[in-house]
Amino acid sequence: MVDSIHRIASALDTAKVITREAAAVATSKLGESSYTYYSQNINPQQLVTLLNSRNSREVRDAMKRIISIMASDDDSIDVQLYFADVVKNITTNDTKVKRLIHLYLLRFAENDPNLTLLSINSLQKSLSDSNSELRCFALSALSDMKMSSLAPIILHTVKKLVTDPSAMVRGEVALAIIKLYRAGKNDYHEELLDILKELMADTDPKVISCAVLAYKECYADHLELLHGHFRRYCRIIKQLDSWSQSYLIELLIKYCKQYLPKPTVVDKSSEGSPRSCPLPDKYNEIEYPSYEVVNDPDLDLFLQSLNYLIYSSNPTVILSCCNALYQLASPLQMKNTKFIEALVRTVTMTENQGNKEMLLQAIHFLSILDQTLFLPYTKKFYVFPKDPIVASIWKIQILSTLINESNVKEIFKELKYYVASAHFPENVVIMAVKSLSRCGQLSTSWESHVMKWLIDHMESHNLSASVLDAYVNVIRMLVQKNPTKHLRIIFKLADLLTVQTSLADNARAGIVWLFGEIASIEFKICPDVLRRLIPNFSNEGPETRCQILVLSAKLLSYDIDNFKQAQVTGSEENNQNPSYYDFSGSRISQMYNAVLYLAKYDDEFDIRDRARMISSLFDSGKYEIVSLLLQAPKPTARNDDFIVSARLETHTPEIKEFFRMLPWNTEITEVGETGNDIREGAELKDYNKYKKSFSSQSFITNNSARSFTSSSNAKLTGINDGDSNSISGKGNVNTFTSQNGKKYRLQSLDEFFSDIPERKSKPRKIIKVVEESSDEDEDESEESSDDDEYSDSSLGTSSSGTSSSHLEL
Repeated sequence: MVDSIHRIASALDTAKVITREAAAVATSKLGESSYTYYSQNINPQQLVTLLNSRNSREVRDAMKRIISIMASDDDSIDVQLYFADVVKNITTNDTKVKRLIHLYLLRFAENDPNLTLLSINSLQKSLSDSNSELRCFALSALSDMKMSSLAPIILHTVKKLVTDPSAMVRGEVALAIIKLYRAGKNDYHEELLDILKELMADTDPKVISCAVLAYKECYADHLELLHGHFRRYCRIIKQLDSWSQSYLIELLIKYCKQYLPKPTVVDKSSEGSPRSCPLPDKYNEIEYPSYEVVNDPDLDLFLQSLNYLIYSSNPTVILSCCNALYQLASPLQMKNTKFIEALVRTVTMTENQGNKEMLLQAIHFLSILDQTLFLPYTKKFYVFPKDPIVASIWKIQILSTLINESNVKEIFKELKYYVASAHFPENVVIMAVKSLSRCGQLSTSWESHVMKWLIDHMESHNLSASVLDAYVNVIRMLVQKNPTKHLRIIFKLADLLTVQTSLADNARAGIVWLFGEIASIEFKICPDVLRRLIPNFSNEGPETRCQILVLSAKLLSYDIDNFKQAQVTGSEENNQNPSYYDFSGSRISQMYNAVLYLAKYDDEFDIRDRARMISSLFDSGKYEIVSLLLQAPKPTARNDDFIVSARLETHTPEIKEFFRMLPWNTEITEVGETGNDIREGAELKDYNKYKKSFSSQSFITNNSARSFTSSSNAKLTGINDGDSNSISGKGNVNTFTSQNGKKYRLQSLDEFFSDIPERKSKPRKIIKVVEESSDEDEDESEESSDDDEYSDSSLGTSSSGTSSSHLEL
């Protein structure tokens, strides 16, 4: 009776589990929203019940709920209270549950070290599991726990698993080195370095990818570790992970600068013996019009290996390759590669705005050094209304660096559209206005054309204050180059000071400063401008007030010099004694005194100090010093200074550091301590030999170069050209040697089935029936006798199994 009750109870439990599983499957079929609704309705009491359930699906649901609470920073449930219930499930066989527990331990392992030790024992057991994925997970979980007491255990585990047959586990060892190094680099520096050396000598590209990450993160200064692996890494760089490729390129750039000789530039244009010089330290400073570059063979190997990465989908890889060419190659070599095209293609195709901005900054940096690199792709940098503001500004700056006589008409038309269109933000319009000055700096005709368009557009449109300031600054900068040819525009600027009262302080100060500069050329208009500015002196901005003070002092200095010049000329003609300058009767002196009086009581201490200095010079009669200070010619703005003032300072620190030119090492050693080449290949570690089985994938990998039509491919597989059997499939191409040394041979289909023993066919019985005419009785008797004989003979045949009798009637 008890047994029957026990069987009924177990059947009910089984039915309950099956029902729950079916309900979960049905819920999952309803969609993610249904499961989310179900997960959000799990209360704290149900969490404890689900975590203590024997059903792995219920435990998984509970862990998903806990992780979702952690990710959303939900304070309604304190998930730390379930630490013990979560940790005890670490022994489950469900890999997904283990991963969720791993994420939980990352957050709360430090809060309760004693309970965390319960999970460590289970994780250590998983390190010896036959499943490589579980071993990898256990190592990752151990190394991610930020507990200093676990460091020796993790170090011992890393030393043990560095020779693991699985490449996935050895790759995780490299990542564990990074975590150990961050935790205590001073305690385990040498031990981790030895482990890293073994990983760098691995033959699997997956392990090399992880080892490069650890190398870049922990031991980037130990470039000597690359000696024995430089050439091998150059050959296998295309097989590595994309992020590892970027890090490896940066490391190899430093290595080439440190241990490879500087390339030599040979002049091809000179007659007789060609001249040569080392590659200049700065980009695009080669003086020869026609030249060729002679590189070290190892440097050529590295530069050629980059060609395999042209079509990489990772923007960082493309940037790293461009940086390698910028650091190690000549401008001509960089133009001949396809990386400039790849850089432009990546900018146009990427949808990540952060990546796009960094790529545009890199293009702007390179276009400053050599605009010819991106001239064929000018239209790729036209701005669209949907482009973000930052990306649009960088595109306009790139366009400004690409302006020349051949494309100025198209770019000027494009910039005018940005300025006049209402679809672009104000910041984009201001940058487009500033870029127009670059068009005006090409020639005098374009200078007049740009200023005329700006003046006309400024008078016919109601512009905002910031945009109007940009207009005025561009016009002022262009006028300063040749004031005598643009007097009409200067008069219009004078009207702006009284008409446009909304001008910003720096724009008004710039116009006032401009009149002080042209006082020596067109002196008559300047006193009238000063007369209009004095009544509104107290309402001007600090910069404008300072420039008004300087303008009054300049006009007084010029007036004194003009008076002296006139006195010298009159005394020579009429033999009269020269008189002194009348300060009280001069209108310019009176305006100067008015401005000086206002400046002495100004709120800005800089204006007060400047007023006292100027007045002391005039009161002491040192007019020559005043002339030197105020009348000295100012340098005009260069072609590029106004558009991007201090251009390289506009880039982010990351871009400036990324493209920082590294110096070449002049003391290079090509021979090691043993007298051999320092880049001689190091001994490799092939841990695949510990595998005890092989698969079709391993056979295909080892014989991937096999071809039935190409003799050159046959050489790659170790088959001689004279081995004609390899073409028909009967040669040694069908042999395979496993990692542990055993040899196998692939059989053909006929050979495979030839091992099956042939089945002997049973003898067939032939019965011949001869009918004869007779009486019915005789026929019946004969037939009965025949039946008896047939039955006896068939019994005998079946019993013996080998007889082949034939019955004939």
